[in-house]
Amino acid sequence: MYAYNNLDIDLKQLVPTAENPQNTLVHLTTGTMIPLEHQITASDLDCSDFLWKKHQNNLDARPHDLPRVTFEQLLELHPKTIPPDGLHRRKRFNAWKYLSDLVEFGPPYFQKFKKNVGDPEVVEAIPLVKTTQVPMRTLDISPNTPGTNATALEAFFKGAGVGDPTIIASVHDPKNLVMLVSGDLLTVQHLHSLRASRAEESTSWGRMQFIVLVMGLFHLKMACADSMWRIFIHNKAAQTDPNNLMAHVSQIRPKETRKIETKLGFRRMHECIQHVGIVSRLEVWRIAAATKMLNVTTLDDFAKLEPDWELLQEMANMIVMWNGTSAKFSRMRTRKSGERDKQFENMILHEEYFLLYEEILHGLNHGDIGHVETCFMPWIYIFAGCGKHKYAAEM
Repeated sequence: MYAYNNLDIDLKQLVPTAENPQNTLVHLTTGTMIPLEHQITASDLDCSDFLWKKHQNNLDARPHDLPRVTFEQLLELHPKTIPPDGLHRRKRFNAWKYLSDLVEFGPPYFQKFKKNVGDPEVVEAIPLVKTTQVPMRTLDISPNTPGTNATALEAFFKGAGVGDPTIIASVHDPKNLVMLVSGDLLTVQHLHSLRASRAEESTSWGRMQFIVLVMGLFHLKMACADSMWRIFIHNKAAQTDPNNLMAHVSQIRPKETRKIETKLGFRRMHECIQHVGIVSRLEVWRIAAATKMLNVTTLDDFAKLEPDWELLQEMANMIVMWNGTSAKFSRMRTRKSGERDKQFENMILHEEYFLLYEEILHGLNHGDIGHVETCFMPWIYIFAGCGKHKYAAEM
């Protein structure tokens, strides 16, 4: 697989002159080759012509040959299993996350249950194999158009020794093999445009039919963090609630509130989501303990009662059932204004979205690609709802 991205370097030591009025910012392209592991062979990639027959850019393709992917198909990639307790997969993950946070960040008593927590259920994990890579020469190209992306890719392919032998004699023809190319969303969009513009070329190399685009999932994680910022911080209407996210962030990062409000950085927002989420989930534990037991007002009071693991599991399941189903939540929001608890509704959304972020994060960090795919549909709707329509469409 070929992965590449832009690299911008500000050479501050450069001094523009009348003879050389250059900008100090240099735009480059870096790339790397990633050998495919997991017992993949060349025969597994021998399908370029088959894919081209079903590609929307193929002018000779018949309408019924073109694939149609529906929402139902995306939802059924990994069918849900609902046990007798009624907790479907997402709620089971949420219950695990509540238990994990209590054990790791709660009072010291709960640390005795570390072995009990374990890992959440696996949907479809990738076998762990150490990934190797072959860095390629950095190119003095700014990949900001379909044309410059084509130039960059052709340079990387040439460096790898593949290409059209009728143009460059020293390269090998990939023939019917496909090549995986990974990049961020903008790279994927440029390559979509590039392949559409070359659809009428007579050779497979000319129309680049052998490229299979792979969305970079780290960039997807960045998009998830950005959508949380758009919903809970950038949207000023969200800050009228006394329990708004910025009120919580100001407690843990009082010197960075201005930065977080105006200039989003992925790492900063990522940590805010995780840290505020942990504190919020511990507060939910405190409320659950106070609701279930007498004379309990803090988590330390709860720990002094020395609850066993079975009780903690029962309470975690009770917590995740508080929010109910999407239909139940929709009915809550359709009540008359005087009958609604809007702060409670906002906190339900806050908890659900932050837990969804933790879920896709866990899938990415642990190689559980099936779990990542089960998160696609809710994130598609979130992206569309906060204005990230290109990400929603690409997913």
